[in-house]
Amino acid sequence: MPYFYNTDDDRREMLEAIGAASVDELFQSIPADLRMDRPLEVGPVLTEVELTRHVGALAGQNAHAGNHVCFLGGGSYDHFVPAVVDMIASRSEFYTSYTPYQAEVSQGNLQVMFEYQSLITRLTGMDVSNASVYDGGSAAAEAVLMAISCSKRDGRVLAPESVHPEYRATVETYLENIGTRLETLPATAGRLDLEQLSAALADDVACVFIQHPNFFGALEEMEEIARLTHEAGALLVVSFDPISLGLLQRPGDYGADIAVAEGQSLGTPMQFGGPYLGIMTCKQEFVRRMPGRIAGETVDREGRRCFVLTLQTREQHIRREKATSNICTNQGLFALRATVYLSQMGPQGLREVSNGCLQKSRYAIERITSNPRFELAFAQPTFKEFVIRDTQNQVEQLLATSRETGILAGIPLGRWYPDLDDCLLVAVTEKRTREEIDAWVASLTGETSARKEQHTNCCHA
Repeated sequence: MPYFYNTDDDRREMLEAIGAASVDELFQSIPADLRMDRPLEVGPVLTEVELTRHVGALAGQNAHAGNHVCFLGGGSYDHFVPAVVDMIASRSEFYTSYTPYQAEVSQGNLQVMFEYQSLITRLTGMDVSNASVYDGGSAAAEAVLMAISCSKRDGRVLAPESVHPEYRATVETYLENIGTRLETLPATAGRLDLEQLSAALADDVACVFIQHPNFFGALEEMEEIARLTHEAGALLVVSFDPISLGLLQRPGDYGADIAVAEGQSLGTPMQFGGPYLGIMTCKQEFVRRMPGRIAGETVDREGRRCFVLTLQTREQHIRREKATSNICTNQGLFALRATVYLSQMGPQGLREVSNGCLQKSRYAIERITSNPRFELAFAQPTFKEFVIRDTQNQVEQLLATSRETGILAGIPLGRWYPDLDDCLLVAVTEKRTREEIDAWVASLTGETSARKEQHTNCCHA
């Protein structure tokens, strides 16, 4: 975009307008030892050609799924994005539009929201979807707040250790000033222990927040968890993997009251962590407590099909104290990408992607555990992610070695789980090939180094 710098006259006029004698006076409140007392070391002026080359070199230092084989997971995944998603999302009427404050003027945006909601409810088996929120973590926190409001209980929220640690941290932050306590239940075998859940449930529990498949990739016992939760009068909040629903039971089918997800896997690249898409759905009876936007279909005065925003329980539209959330916008562009992705894949395509993840992860597990150095950390059924343990406890060294061979081998779990500091979380998507999985195994087991050394020796000979 055009950039117009401030001249000396511009600065002088601005300083006069605010009553300051100099720019330095504006920074007097900052202690002198915290202020830089030298010029910025930005180097000489560059030509456009030189600047382009320099920025390109800086960008080339990033390791990403475009130039590495990616086995990273934990909420952001290297799934295939069909070309049609980029083509439609790149149309200027979509990527330049923002939130429709005069909504009825933006019929195209509203139709996208409506189609997105329709697809998400079919995908999840839930009654209602909003038009998205920020990301999976904020969707989880909003869902917990919504459950507290709907259940009229504000004592405790139960969540096992198998829920994404960053999601739990987000929920805990949201709850900090409202008096509700997040109680974390152990998941020593890789998933929630039903006896411990039953013992923790009481009439002060607003909801049980569960992830399925969970952060370790394991499948939780969802029907039994739903039964125990509802018998105690609490609500069930579920964070799910959208791709997994090509094979696994939908949240609406096992009794979820509110179901949320990170929608990045539906047609959005990893993008170094965002921006992403927060999916949020619920049962019909809770719709008036759902935050964000909901688009509805109706007819105009001439009987033509059209779309409107409905149930806008937002602070911009009604009294602030009545708002269900401070969510100010939706991730419309990424909801569009998810809409195009789901429309193009259809039920059969999603099933094939899901099955590809399952089968390839099974192959990866068989290959890596055939080496005595590695073992599965948890004996639980998994979908596309799993945890492997390095019995020699050299996780960081393994990751560094793998990066040198162009492989992002997994996520070390020690930062969140000190007792799992010898473990890696590994995700295998439908994009991974047999050759890539074999190369991943070789990079972790040392076969790559051995082959390189053998090749070098042969060359020297």
